[in-house]
Amino acid sequence: MKKNSLRGIVIFISMILFIGNTTSMYSSDIIEKIKITVDEIPDGYMFGQVPEFAKGILKNNPWNFDKDAIKKFTDRIYPGADYRNISEIHMTIIASKNKPLGNDIGCYIMIYKNGKAAKDELKKLNEFIKYNSDRGIIIEKNNIAVYLYINDVKNYDHIKRLSEIIKKKLETI
Repeated sequence: MKKNSLRGIVIFISMILFIGNTTSMYSSDIIEKIKITVDEIPDGYMFGQVPEFAKGILKNNPWNFDKDAIKKFTDRIYPGADYRNISEIHMTIIASKNKPLGNDIGCYIMIYKNGKAAKDELKKLNEFIKYNSDRGIIIEKNNIAVYLYINDVKNYDHIKRLSEIIKKKLETI
């Protein structure tokens, strides 16, 4: 009798831990729900064009990275980034209509492989943002990070507004 009770308790606790770990993880389908749309782009801006020299890695804009791009580009997003911890990256580059090859505003949506990977990578990303708080905003939820950045601090209001839009989208999911 004691043996069956103990076994039942162990199974119950294992199920709770398993369910708790799996329900909070996002998959790639969330990208379509939270990515920046044409209607959300600030006035005077557009989706930027990928310059010829970058087309070997970046195929389009906006774009979901393929595995090769994740491997080659991840450490350019923030220092110490480990591509092995990331399952998906969606990139959106927004440029001034006067300079369509520019990258005035950027948005990376990164989905980490699991909770541990997210914790490890978010620590690095938050450290980077801490020293660049006038040029970047990070939004975190479970195993997802949305990193918005600007090259010129005069565009900070734009990423602030975009971050609020994305936060609202995440709240409804």
